[in-house]
Amino acid sequence: MKRSEIIVGLDLGSSRIKVVVADVGDSELPEILGIGESRSTGIEAGVIVNMERAADSIREAVMAAEKSADVEIGTAAISLNGEHIKGIDSRGVIAVSGANGEITRSEVSTVLDAAKTLALPVGRSVVDVLPQEFFVDGQRGIRDPIGMSGVRLGSKVHIVTAEEHVIDNSIRAVRKAGVRESIMVAKPVAAGLSSLSADERELGVLLVNIGADTTGVALHHGGSIRCAGVVGWGASSITNDIAVGLRMPLVKAELLKRKSGCAKMSMIGNSAIEIPSVGGRPSRESSTHMLSAIIEPRVREILELALAEVGDTEYWGRTAAGVVLTGGGAKLSGMADVAEDIFGMPARVGLPDRVSGLFDAIADPSHAAVVGVAIAASRAPRRRRRRNNGAVLGTVRKVRQWVDSLL
Repeated sequence: MKRSEIIVGLDLGSSRIKVVVADVGDSELPEILGIGESRSTGIEAGVIVNMERAADSIREAVMAAEKSADVEIGTAAISLNGEHIKGIDSRGVIAVSGANGEITRSEVSTVLDAAKTLALPVGRSVVDVLPQEFFVDGQRGIRDPIGMSGVRLGSKVHIVTAEEHVIDNSIRAVRKAGVRESIMVAKPVAAGLSSLSADERELGVLLVNIGADTTGVALHHGGSIRCAGVVGWGASSITNDIAVGLRMPLVKAELLKRKSGCAKMSMIGNSAIEIPSVGGRPSRESSTHMLSAIIEPRVREILELALAEVGDTEYWGRTAAGVVLTGGGAKLSGMADVAEDIFGMPARVGLPDRVSGLFDAIADPSHAAVVGVAIAASRAPRRRRRRNNGAVLGTVRKVRQWVDSLL
């Protein structure tokens, strides 16, 4: 009999709030049961700027996900985003205390805790500790030391940190919407979990998640994340450039970008396009070439900023698998071609395909982060998960409906 364990991922995007409900009971891959989405208000560049509006947007997306999956959502893993997210390398060393010097899961947990006891600036907290390798006495490059024997156990990790007030406000907004947080995951880390293959992470790959207001990067090599960060520019800046350059409303500029925009001028023709004006003025005519001439410089700037985040690390250049683009901004025509120019390596658009179930519903690069958050929750130690009170397939809802019918 199939055993169900419900996991919920919640992505606090600046443009859209997304919720994914998955069953990780007996499946090799998380099985997507339902999704929910709402327009994001009260969140800018990954940061809560209006608590009430943000909570309302979260509540709307959660309710849509509950209806889609026929569950009651009590807890959720949450994405964390914003330019304040920074990564730093650290090391930890402990003496092995197990019987006969055998390394157990407890020692591994302790050495990872030791690695994150470092002096951080006031107001910053550790979000995640991402193991890179372990050391047993003089032996380096160990990925899983459990079961080995030794006197000293060391770890090399990449620590993701964030501003404490941003973390606190994200948690407050989610709780205000009636949901409790289980774990928090940095958005560029989450996007890679759902869209990168094991071979790509092993050979070396750069994940670039282009959201509305921010762009996150995570450089993988040897199966581990070596560098992660976020820059404060995203796809909405492209829309703003179009609106200003062609003197048109922002909403219309977004629609025009999606319909006729191209990130690379050399790939687009010179077809005529109608440009709606502001203030009741009559529409005007422009061309797809002019539109692309506005888009391409901003796209290049965003990707160059992403390159600057990782270009000075020791693992840059060791990315044989190239670049994978996710996020809503990755859907812009020609984006992968410009990425190949900027990074000097092959690029592709990534889909969150490390799941089963309702794949067609989430087969979009903009869903990479929310699906990745759910995957992160499914992999977290059970002691780090809060029980998803009420997230039992249909049961609680049916009981409530039955009780209501008697009243």
